[in-house]
Amino acid sequence: DNIIESVLEEEEVVDRIYDIKERSSDVYEHSVNICSFATLLALKLKLSKESVHDIAVGCLLHDLGLRYLEIPYADKNAEDFSNTELIEYHKHPAYGFTALQNETWISELGKKIILCHHENIGGTGYPLRRKNLPYEVQIVSICDTFDEMICGIGYRRQKVYQAVEYLKTFRGILFDTGIVDTFLE
Repeated sequence: DNIIESVLEEEEVVDRIYDIKERSSDVYEHSVNICSFATLLALKLKLSKESVHDIAVGCLLHDLGLRYLEIPYADKNAEDFSNTELIEYHKHPAYGFTALQNETWISELGKKIILCHHENIGGTGYPLRRKNLPYEVQIVSICDTFDEMICGIGYRRQKVYQAVEYLKTFRGILFDTGIVDTFLE
């Protein structure tokens, strides 16, 4: 409660999350959902209060870059995008990062979460195809993937059991096994 309260006391965070809400209630709901998932998961994994706070802020703002896209992305699988649309969609983490990179009110970890939330340990994510990801980013990536699948943001909407099976299938390949197992508990 104290962590979430401290996040919501930060005027810059509140301003930006309300901007997201005005543009897309689905993305707003998704951001709040993964903030809840990732905060609880980080607490369960016994991360420091500072890391949990940075995860919460990063989650609330992770899809800020979607506001700069002019392509439809709701309830679509990657296969549904044209090549041009897919390239554009894959830029949204960089757009969000760029919008906040010079801001001092958000931590470097919060910025990494925004930039790398679609990266995975297999190095096949985007936009940078990184393999070495901060532990906190890996937490957010798992929560983000799960919620995107059930909300239909960047994926065709799926049932919860299908999203769970996806995480199980790709644990140790795209996602850290220990984090996935703890998430699924």
